[in-house]
Amino acid sequence: MPVNGYWIECVPITKHIGEDESVNLTASGLYNARLATLPDVNVMASSPDQAINRLRQKLRALSRYYRIKGQDLPAMDNPVQPPRTVDAMRGWISVYVQVENICNP
Repeated sequence: MPVNGYWIECVPITKHIGEDESVNLTASGLYNARLATLPDVNVMASSPDQAINRLRQKLRALSRYYRIKGQDLPAMDNPVQPPRTVDAMRGWISVYVQVENICNP
């Protein structure tokens, strides 16, 4: 299977109020979508779908920037193995997006 995309992780935003306590802020509708491979590329939105779509748009712009500069995007993720960084978090979702589908809408 070709490796030509990235895993988008979308998680509800939580606020830590104590050492062992945290409050889930999904009632206020905040979700963070990020790429494990590119940690500086992340967005927040009021729903998981919006966050994932905004991150796709940001990845599309980043891909164009790299193409203009004559550089390759950082190493792509394995489509078979999603990242395991947020398994324990309730309400998270991981979506694999292929780069050619992002860059050629």
